[in-house]
Amino acid sequence: MFVTRRALVALFAIAFCVCLVFIATVQPFGVSAALGTGAINIFLSPSPTASNESETENETSDSQDTKPKEEKVIDLALSSPQPSSTLYPHGKGPPSPDAAPKIEVEHKIPDSFLHLKKTKDILNFVRKQCEKYNMTTAKPGEAKKPRLLLVPKNWREHMMVYASNPKTGSTSYKKWLHRIQGDTRPYANITNVHVMGKYGRFGEVYDWVEEDLGRSAQLIDAVKPLYKVVAVRNPLTKLMSGFRDKVLRRTKDGIKPPMQVINPNLNINSTDAEKYAAFTESVVTGKYTNLHFTPQYAKMKICDFPYDMIMQTETTNQQIKEVQEHTHTEEFEFPGSRSEQGYDSVATVHLAHEFYSKVRPDLMEKVYHYFRWDFILMGYTKLDSPNFPYLDFNQDIDKEFGDLVK
Repeated sequence: MFVTRRALVALFAIAFCVCLVFIATVQPFGVSAALGTGAINIFLSPSPTASNESETENETSDSQDTKPKEEKVIDLALSSPQPSSTLYPHGKGPPSPDAAPKIEVEHKIPDSFLHLKKTKDILNFVRKQCEKYNMTTAKPGEAKKPRLLLVPKNWREHMMVYASNPKTGSTSYKKWLHRIQGDTRPYANITNVHVMGKYGRFGEVYDWVEEDLGRSAQLIDAVKPLYKVVAVRNPLTKLMSGFRDKVLRRTKDGIKPPMQVINPNLNINSTDAEKYAAFTESVVTGKYTNLHFTPQYAKMKICDFPYDMIMQTETTNQQIKEVQEHTHTEEFEFPGSRSEQGYDSVATVHLAHEFYSKVRPDLMEKVYHYFRWDFILMGYTKLDSPNFPYLDFNQDIDKEFGDLVK
């Protein structure tokens, strides 16, 4: 009897262990176990169907939590896929629900570092082109004034003068001048930078030079001790940037009045590229005139002013470092371009090909003719060039533009 009891205890212990193993094995599949004092209770799920529905619901919920719908991010500083239209002017808001779907970008902007030119090479190229095509009109020892010369209020400390050229990053440069003058506000809070009274008086430079010379000073005398800077841009992207900034801005009716003047057949359903084709024709035929859309070489006196730096908007981030070194302004960080701040007025290579695709071939030739001297004198490239929109001093200028100067 004693042996039998020991056997029963052993069997009970074995059965207990088996139950524990069973519970641990089947619990993930819907079995609940509760251990009381001296007893084991096993509760099964109410029904397999209820269990499956619960799992499906949890999986769906987990999927929504861990995999949110990915929003399309547009980096306008790069050649990213971009919608041809935006709901808000200057990108100050979410993209339009009707924005064009993401597509593979065929034309990507090359790395700007690969196209950065040395300052002396740029100046030499421009000088030689001006001489070759007899575009220099200033007499020896003279200079002609660009459309707008700016100096900071503390110009004596930095000895710099900036020739402001619209749609080439002039807003960023003027904000930088504010910083040099002592404005410590965040760049985003520095506004109304195109008010000329906010900068130094250029007449003071004349007075200072005349006092030193002991005679009346000419422009060439006044700017000689200053570091002279201008920024230029590929005419095709510059024109498009001006269009998007000054003409295309959205209205509740979907089109701005100037576009209706340019072409009354345009409406809210017209694409940006179609509007641009009409705008381009109005510019090159003289129907629509605006300082923002005129050739740069003439208003900036590229051949008649002794610049020390001809920056390109396409490579400003690299070239501005040289300007800072010459003007002792390294401590003043240059603001990011408007494209880096999310503005949609930047003209990317992708958009250039999209917009100009609606411009008729005969009209495209008129565009090149209208801006021919910007291309020829500064070395900018055409739309179909692999180096577009950068400078290319190795291109055959006569082959590309020769017919336009005859």
